[in-house]
Amino acid sequence: MSGQHAQQPLEADEYQPKDAIGATVKATTITAAAGLFVSTVQNTLKRQNVGAMGVFTRTGGTIAVFGRYNDAQELWHEY
Repeated sequence: MSGQHAQQPLEADEYQPKDAIGATVKATTITAAAGLFVSTVQNTLKRQNVGAMGVFTRTGGTIAVFGRYNDAQELWHEY
């Protein structure tokens, strides 16, 4: 018993650091990949054939919207 201290459980109001940047990068990557998928579907359904790069040139804004939305949401949630 001497020299040993029992660990006390963490209280709810005690500060616990979180990796906000890491969580934001992970979440943004996932939602940007979802945006890439949606952009690919949009490019496929277009009547005008613009080629494979049309995913980025014609419907690439979809990828940006998906990525930026979750980026802002995840940063807000972590702070």
